[in-house]
Amino acid sequence: MGAIWAAVIEQNLFTVEAPGFDPITASPGEDAQCFRGTITIAGRKPIRHLVAISKELAMTRPGVDPAGRRTVLCDNDPTFVLYRIAQRFGLPVVPEWASWFNEELNRRGAIKPLIGLGCTPVLVSGTKKLFLKWIRSALRHRRIEVPDCNGPVRWNLANSLFPVTEDNLEEGSRQEISDEISAITAEEAQSCESS
Repeated sequence: MGAIWAAVIEQNLFTVEAPGFDPITASPGEDAQCFRGTITIAGRKPIRHLVAISKELAMTRPGVDPAGRRTVLCDNDPTFVLYRIAQRFGLPVVPEWASWFNEELNRRGAIKPLIGLGCTPVLVSGTKKLFLKWIRSALRHRRIEVPDCNGPVRWNLANSLFPVTEDNLEEGSRQEISDEISAITAEEAQSCESS
C-alpha cells in the first residue's frame, strides 16, 4: 500500500492489467490525490485500501473548476452525461434534452470513450459558455423546448455501477418504491395542471 501511494505521489508510471484489456502504462499525473483508509468487518482482519485520482478528475466535481474544458464521467448514458455536465457548470437543462445533447456531443466530436472496468467512462470536452451557446441555438431553432409546466426537475438516472435488480429487493421495498413513484407522478400532474 505504501509503495503504491509513494509511486502516485512521485508521478511514477504503473502497468495496469485487467481481463479483456491489453496492459496499459499509466500515471495519475502531477498533483494526484490519494485517499487511504481501512474497512473493518466484524470477525475479520481490517482491509486497507487506497484510491488515487488525477488532478483533472478531481477538478470535475460541481463548482470546482467552472472554466474547465474537459470533464471525465464514469458512464456514457446520455441522461447521466447531461445531468453531470449541468451539475458541474450550473446549466439550465431538463432531462428531456438528453438525446439532443448527446447528438450534439457526437456531431461535434466533443465526447470520447475511455477505458474502464465495470463502467463506460467518457471524456466530454466543452465549457459552460459553449454549452449555453448550444442550448440557445437549439431553443431558437426549436430542436428543444422549455417544458410547459413549472416545478422541480426530476432526473431518472440509471445506476450502472451498482445495478439493483428486482431479485435484490424485498417485496416490501418494491411496494414502497412503487408507491413513491406513483406519488411523485401524481404530484407532477397536479403541478402541471395548476400552472
